[in-house]
Amino acid sequence: MTESTTTLRDGHAPVPPSPAEIRAERRRLIESIRALRRLLDGRRAFELADRRRLNREARDRGRAEAACAKTLQRVHERRLRRERSLARRIDGLDGKREHQERRALLVLRRESIESSLRATRLTASDVNGIGAGLIRDLAAAGIRTAADFTRVSWGKAPNGKGGEVLYIHRPHGRKVHVNGIGEHRGRPLMEWRRAAVARAKARAPQELPPDQRHRIAEIIEAERARLQAEAAELPREADAAREEAVRLRTEALSRLTEAAREDRTSCITFPTRYSATSRPFLVTEGI
Repeated sequence: MTESTTTLRDGHAPVPPSPAEIRAERRRLIESIRALRRLLDGRRAFELADRRRLNREARDRGRAEAACAKTLQRVHERRLRRERSLARRIDGLDGKREHQERRALLVLRRESIESSLRATRLTASDVNGIGAGLIRDLAAAGIRTAADFTRVSWGKAPNGKGGEVLYIHRPHGRKVHVNGIGEHRGRPLMEWRRAAVARAKARAPQELPPDQRHRIAEIIEAERARLQAEAAELPREADAAREEAVRLRTEALSRLTEAAREDRTSCITFPTRYSATSRPFLVTEGI
């Protein structure tokens, strides 16, 4: 505590402070000390809150940066996957064309063989042992051409009596039995059909006509152009995705910066209070 003295106007001996002045000075100092202690206690809480705020800001900024980096990595990986996928599909177009040509040729040959078999009619002069009567019976059972049956097999009689009989298998799984057609007539009947099939296969086309090959080539080239255009768009799509990720990161960081500015503005009252309230004590103590 400092002593207060009063000097006379004529410069002679100082006058000691009165008891009331001493008590007032003491009360002022006590109040200043109490105010400073309260402010110092509040300063510790302020510093702790400020440290937490700074840590939170750093964490939120780190999360924004990490989210952007993760998005950019996903964009890069997705572009690589799509580029590899499109490259494989483009490289496989030649094989796809050859496969379609082979399949089209198989269809063409099958249609030609079936047409030839339907045109090969069964007559009495074609099969040894089968006369005009059996030809009529076979026709009544739906067997008129080489296309009307596929094979023969043995099985139980339709009425379950008389042992096994010879069945003639129709297309689509049906089978019929014609009285008089047994092993001795069934074998030449199948030989006649095998000969008809062999002739039909020999006459069937061995390669695709030029117009069909051209249509397949056009389809393949159209698909190639589409895939190449899709591949050419990948860089632009990736750039757009990266720009969007960066924009979102910038917006997030801007929001964090604005929130941090508001927090700092709301916390600036502590230094002001500290300076205004504790100034009397600091001045008195010579601080």
